[in-house]
Amino acid sequence: MRWLFRLIRNLLALLAIVIIIVIVYRNVPAISDLNPFDHSSDQETGEMSPQRANSTYTIEDNPLLQNVPLAQTKQAFKWINKSEFMDVSGLERMGYDEDYVAGQRGTEYILYKFGEPKMYVYQTEQDLINDLSEMNSNIKLLPKTAY
Repeated sequence: MRWLFRLIRNLLALLAIVIIIVIVYRNVPAISDLNPFDHSSDQETGEMSPQRANSTYTIEDNPLLQNVPLAQTKQAFKWINKSEFMDVSGLERMGYDEDYVAGQRGTEYILYKFGEPKMYVYQTEQDLINDLSEMNSNIKLLPKTAY
């Protein structure tokens, strides 16, 4: 019977040590880089992301791309007819390069980077152009007749 109490006491001590370690990792800023419990600051890939976008929405909300795996969006976009894509998505003007698709729908400007799970929405064309130039991309928005 004495061994059972000793086992329970040791387990409680071990549990207390684990709880203290978790609290320290979460609350001490000096070791926040070592924190295995914090998934909010994922590692940066070195690529820039749009800074001026007013809002975003996920690809799952887009009926054209909801069944396409993220890694295959660039290939799928190459295969589809661009003017039909513009008709279905409601784009008035569109432009694209190897990494991005940009377009105008009404008063909103949309930017999508191939392979990302979200699209960026801008209120002005100048904000879109500024973000594209920071990401070393020069996309001109052309009307549907250009495609």
